[in-house]
Amino acid sequence: MRFSASAAPASLLSVAPRASPRASATVRPSSAARRARRARPGASPRLAPPRAFLDRFRLPSPALPGKRPRLPTLTGADVVPGQGKGAPAWSEMHDALNALGVRGVDARDLPALVARPDVLLLDVRQTLEHEEWRLVDSANVPYAIPDPNVARRVVGYAVSIKGGLKVRNPAFVDETRAAVESAESETSIVIDRIVLIDTKGGDLDAEPVRAGSSGVYDPTDAACLRAAFELTQSGDFPAARVAYARGGLPAAIEDAGMAYESAKWGAFLSWLDRTGRGETRRLLMYSRLLPDPTNLPGVVGQGAVFLIVGLAYYDVGGVGTWAAAHVPAACALLPVCGGE
Repeated sequence: MRFSASAAPASLLSVAPRASPRASATVRPSSAARRARRARPGASPRLAPPRAFLDRFRLPSPALPGKRPRLPTLTGADVVPGQGKGAPAWSEMHDALNALGVRGVDARDLPALVARPDVLLLDVRQTLEHEEWRLVDSANVPYAIPDPNVARRVVGYAVSIKGGLKVRNPAFVDETRAAVESAESETSIVIDRIVLIDTKGGDLDAEPVRAGSSGVYDPTDAACLRAAFELTQSGDFPAARVAYARGGLPAAIEDAGMAYESAKWGAFLSWLDRTGRGETRRLLMYSRLLPDPTNLPGVVGQGAVFLIVGLAYYDVGGVGTWAAAHVPAACALLPVCGGE
């Protein structure tokens, strides 16, 4: 079933139209628009990349207008990873993508662009999330996959991380290449551009968090941009062929009115919109809160902790009294200890 966030269907069986008719779209913004965007306060300068810098990350020099550079084809095992062991700092990848000229697509321009048959919209979220709901006609190649080490993956289940702990998909470049070939074989049209999208979106026009701020949330960082960093090294996908969706999936659906579909949750999500619970629908979709078996261990575990704390706090069945006698520092929290 397909649904539009801006106008929920009157019937569960109705289909929301695409947000924009198929029409020719300008792949790149005008020179004036690009200059205006670069001049925005806080925007990162787009400097000519030094050769040594590009060599370090095996990135190609920008091609001449109208020409694609001839590069050796690299596999996922050959590229410098965008995440995990061997990956540079995010700020370095941010600078490299800017130097190469990877561009973002604003939400208002996205429907017309991805409606073109020579453009592939690639959702890089984990497959589990893409199967729950997705933009209509989007392909999926996950940039992060469940950790193959079951013990580590289970740690994620325990804290309610959907799909468990994840690692970089080492075959992302190769699977993207296969997805492009599949799309071309189905339509007999050469894919000229890939638009990467995820929940966060990222931002190459804003200044990233620099060295010395490890662990600080960086709104410029996103899986789709780390994926772009790897694709631009592959030889098949120079920067002119790779773009990312600014604002991610929330902007595409809520601002641009693009239709989404969900075989499993479509009826429920549509009902939330029809009954004035759009905020709940957005929270469930964009915060990865739709129920899934991989969330269950964490939900049960956290529920058990809250239950025990509640029983102890109110001394139900003497739980608080027992905790006061046997658990160090429990009296700092439990009313049953009185003035102790």
